[in-house]
Amino acid sequence: MESFEKKLKLVRLRCYINLLLEQSAYVLAGAGIVAVAVVLAERLLALRVVNSGTLWSFASGAAGLIFLLWFSKRPDPMQVSLLIDQRLRLHERFSTTLALDESEDVFAQASRTEAHNTARRISLKGHFPIQPSRCWLYAIGVWLMAGALVLFMPQKDLLGFLKKREQQQEHTQKVQLAEVEIKQAADKIKSAVRQLGDNDLQNDMAKLDEIPKGGQPENIKRQAIRKLGDLSDKIKTMRTSKGLESVNPMKKMLKQLRGSPDAFSQKLRLALAKGDFAQASNLLDQLQKQLMEGKLPGRQQKDLARQLRDLARQLQELARENEQLEKELEKLGLNKQLAKLSKEQLRQALQKQGLSAEKIERLLQKAAACRTACSRCARLGQAMAACGGGAGGLSEDELATVMEQLDELEALQQQFMLTQAGLDEIRNAIACLGQGMCQGPGCQGAFREGLSNRYGCGTGGPGKGFGPRSTDEDGDTSTKKTRVKSDAKQGPVIASWYFKGSQVKGEAKRDFSEVIQSAGDSAAEAISENQIPRKYEEAVKKYFGQLEESGGK
Repeated sequence: MESFEKKLKLVRLRCYINLLLEQSAYVLAGAGIVAVAVVLAERLLALRVVNSGTLWSFASGAAGLIFLLWFSKRPDPMQVSLLIDQRLRLHERFSTTLALDESEDVFAQASRTEAHNTARRISLKGHFPIQPSRCWLYAIGVWLMAGALVLFMPQKDLLGFLKKREQQQEHTQKVQLAEVEIKQAADKIKSAVRQLGDNDLQNDMAKLDEIPKGGQPENIKRQAIRKLGDLSDKIKTMRTSKGLESVNPMKKMLKQLRGSPDAFSQKLRLALAKGDFAQASNLLDQLQKQLMEGKLPGRQQKDLARQLRDLARQLQELARENEQLEKELEKLGLNKQLAKLSKEQLRQALQKQGLSAEKIERLLQKAAACRTACSRCARLGQAMAACGGGAGGLSEDELATVMEQLDELEALQQQFMLTQAGLDEIRNAIACLGQGMCQGPGCQGAFREGLSNRYGCGTGGPGKGFGPRSTDEDGDTSTKKTRVKSDAKQGPVIASWYFKGSQVKGEAKRDFSEVIQSAGDSAAEAISENQIPRKYEEAVKKYFGQLEESGGK
């Protein structure tokens, strides 16, 4: 009985394996045909069908179909016994024994005994081999064809689907790039606007995030540029309303202060000439502390009071000159005497000269800034004159009044610098967002290299340019070596330049300490005018301090 059941199970297992191989071959052949069709569709029609999802679905479906076909067609024990009888020519011994397995008939028992004896004698070797069917040749051939199409068939676009998809991808990338550029520009401007401390400006900055997404990249950039332009106008209006425009005219006026042989007066004049109001306030603060501690004798107080009176007189003279406005009028070919007129009188006079409304408003703004600068300069001069006008010498309260005005000027200057930084960031952001939005002849913008492989809008090599050329003020220009002779007059040197040339032997006409002081003053002026970043101020001061300590040794 054991040999009969064992051989029956062995044959049944081999039949299962052969059936699985056969159904797998059929399914893989059909799947290969589908793969060939899919590859042809992708390569000829540029249809996007294959991806990770479809591959997993296709493989899972093929495996499920193989299992279903195998499960539905797997042979039962009776079919296996008939196959054994057929291949071994046992004259239905296995099938009869299996059919009469539960019968108690004497004939059935004799048949089972005889079949069991036969099962022990027979050998299954070579009768039930495990071998793939011929369908595997078709399956392998179809999949080889699909692989060859993938490797060697060129991409075609018979229906134009690929071109549309590439255009859509390019559009999506441009939109994403535009949104990233707007965000980067907005982040830089937000940090500059936040320092101004104006809630309205910050609310306007938040409107940049409200620009609708997904539109045309040019429209997105135009909306951002329009909002940045509105923000720039508001900053300019704020600067005008707060009188910040008077900072530059006042600094130009203070640069005209003459030197002084007195050490304290010279330091104070130099700080004012450089626009370093904080340094000027610190000098007066030190003077006030010495006065409070009683370290200034009466004679020295009178001498310092005299120095302040002299400086106050110069400030008041500068306030009366109104030279800045006169120069602006002369640039337009107008009579500089118009600077003495009031605002309305100046407006009427400019209208009679035939100037445009825009030029008139711009000139009136400059006139207002100049008058405000003169007023601030006059107030500072009056405060200094009051410090030295008392019979008893200097007064702590009067020095405090001057320091308050200097602190106010320093705060005004800082506010002006912040607004200028904000305007610069907005201008740079608009320039960056506007790049590439102008197409066609004449839209070359500032100097940049052209494209090397085709005609373009560049104004410099190596590309081939086209279109009319406007005056290029930002590109490289040639230089011409010239030298202007000027007559030196009495007074200190307030500015100097170095140039390359042949050296002439001779004696030094300036002491080492004067050279160091002049260089330090130039560096301080460069820091105050943002030519040198503020973060390097301490390093520059430390460097020139070490030079002064060395004393030329």
